[in-house]
Amino acid sequence: MKKLTALFLLLILQVPLFNQWGAVAYYQVNRDFIAKNLCVNKDKPKMNCNGHCYLAKQLKAAEEKETKSNSEKLEKMPELVLFVQKNQVIEILHFDPIKSENNFYYSNFYNFQITSGLAKPPNFSV
Repeated sequence: MKKLTALFLLLILQVPLFNQWGAVAYYQVNRDFIAKNLCVNKDKPKMNCNGHCYLAKQLKAAEEKETKSNSEKLEKMPELVLFVQKNQVIEILHFDPIKSENNFYYSNFYNFQITSGLAKPPNFSV
């Protein structure tokens, strides 16, 4: 069922493309009729137009219609707000290092003496 739904949605997304394909299919099926009756260049047989001018006109009209409908859809589309944040006021307290008191104490109880000679490791006899 999921595959069928996905295929259906994919076909719906491709509908605007079918408009242009429909114009091409109509031209292919009715090529002779278009070349004889609807071709702009039917009085100029040396151009070998055979209705290509009609097809180009139809494709251009379909593209303009699609562009117009897309722009109208974008204009009508409501603005979607995805994130709202309240403005927060952050107060920064003034810190004056000259007037502040030092509340720490450093004690120098560390003592180091250099011993002369190397200490030998313990000797274990078994």
